[in-house]
Amino acid sequence: MQTLICAPLNKQDLQKIKNECPFCNFLVTRQVTQNIIEQVDIIIGNPPISLNLNQEHLQAILLNSAGSDQYIQKNILHPNTHLTNASGSYGIAIAEHIIGTMITFNKNFKTYIKQMDQHLWQPIKTGKEIYHAHVLIVGYGDIGYETAKRLKAFDCHITAIKRRKQNNLPYVDEVYSIDELDSQLPKADYVILSLPQNPSTIHLINKDRLLLMKKDAMLINVGRGSAIVTSDLIDVLKQGHLYAVALDVLEQEPLLSDSPLWNFDNVLITPHSSGGFVWQSVHDYYVDLVIKNLHHLHNHELLENEVDFQTGYRKNVVYK
Repeated sequence: MQTLICAPLNKQDLQKIKNECPFCNFLVTRQVTQNIIEQVDIIIGNPPISLNLNQEHLQAILLNSAGSDQYIQKNILHPNTHLTNASGSYGIAIAEHIIGTMITFNKNFKTYIKQMDQHLWQPIKTGKEIYHAHVLIVGYGDIGYETAKRLKAFDCHITAIKRRKQNNLPYVDEVYSIDELDSQLPKADYVILSLPQNPSTIHLINKDRLLLMKKDAMLINVGRGSAIVTSDLIDVLKQGHLYAVALDVLEQEPLLSDSPLWNFDNVLITPHSSGGFVWQSVHDYYVDLVIKNLHHLHNHELLENEVDFQTGYRKNVVYK
């Protein structure tokens, strides 16, 4: 099988894939051209959608992203082409990021870092704890699962919001459908958004829903920036509503230098960096997933993490 690797993998990752999959002929490049697309059977990574990927001979694309919305659009891929995503790769790294942002604000680390720059010893007499908090996770996939797993060590009450109710979710105390979001927002001390992008999630969090949240609640977004109406969030922050906001994703990336969001002391902005291939856990999971799917393709078996083109989600999800 002629196999292109355009995912951001290191030499060790590449060598492991080559050693485990001797039945493949590999071409490794980040500079993908139309000529290359027309010669390969399998693509490991995210090829540019500006190229013509609608090729009957293309057996599969094994994306290195959890999101697949660009690739499931009509006529982007041939009906014969299988598409898998990298869901499961990013949960551990992003869960650590989420908890890091919670602790940053709860323990006043952002302020103390500024005080260090001024050589200022000035204890702050206010703060919060994660302990016994009510946490609402909107979008309970891999990120939600890994986050809930870790937050249970803080004795948190975990509520999950899913497209459809599902009983017996690990580490979850209550499960509600997305239609019941408004009834759950007022109860939460922390609202964590880990949603993919699809028509139902764009601008899900608007001014009305932000004001449903507790005044001292914290909002964290690590899914897609389109889930929040940015202008509404700015208006609500100006009103003094919300204890803190942590945004790793935004509607417009990079965030413009003149955005008011930069100026709020209770906002933490990170440049879409909570996941990604800088983290070893991401490499480990994705490389193993690629190797398993190359073997599945070689043996004409069903693929893991195959994307449902109707929903944009994985067809089958098995929690670890």
